[in-house]
Amino acid sequence: MKERLLGSLLVIVYALLLYFSSKEIYQILVYLLGFACVSESLKISGSLGEEKYFFGLILFSLLYSIGVNFPHLLPVFPVTAVLFLFATELIDEKEISKNFFAVALMFLYILIGITSIGCLNKKFFLLLLSLVWATDTFAYLTGKFFGKRKLIPAVSPKKTVEGAIGGTLGGAITTVLIAKLLGIPLSYLQILIVLFLTIIAQLGDLFESFYKRTFGVKDSGKILPGHGGVLDRLDSSLAVAPFLFLIGGGA
Repeated sequence: MKERLLGSLLVIVYALLLYFSSKEIYQILVYLLGFACVSESLKISGSLGEEKYFFGLILFSLLYSIGVNFPHLLPVFPVTAVLFLFATELIDEKEISKNFFAVALMFLYILIGITSIGCLNKKFFLLLLSLVWATDTFAYLTGKFFGKRKLIPAVSPKKTVEGAIGGTLGGAITTVLIAKLLGIPLSYLQILIVLFLTIIAQLGDLFESFYKRTFGVKDSGKILPGHGGVLDRLDSSLAVAPFLFLIGGGA
């Protein structure tokens, strides 16, 4: 319990640093989170040599730097990243390993998500945190007290259908209220999008769980006491951030 509280404190302190920092420092702090996520995801696969591991980190660093400075180039990131990873795999191994596409997909997931977070303005950054944390909290509480039917036990044994519904409704209501407090006007369409994003947040969590189970790993890392790795904490945020950026969250 003490470890989990310490991990939560570290997360809160880092979030405060992000919010109160200048734009340049904010983007550097977000980059460090992304660097940790990519590092963890590559280590999880356990199939990459040292050269490919460092190439993945360098590729992420380069594309992130381009993305936060030229956000309009984000649509070309998927093709660019996959082609570079594909070329590296062929040059190094002379063939494509069975885990290549899983690793490449997670790399893209992190790259697009982290770059989107780096491009968010401070109000939408708070909205992102509110949506993800509220959805996660309501899903946990609803599942704990009312959960009976397992959602996808093969991927995440503890998640329930009731918890998912509670997370969606509770997360959406909380996010709409926070948006009003932040002075972010939401149309009826955007409120529906918020409801949709609470589902996206939960799918992001499931996607990361699926990735870890593919390689037989429980946590993405051990950097956060009681919470696992950085990727474990950002899985939902990575899924939601691109959508918030698209609906007007750009810096």
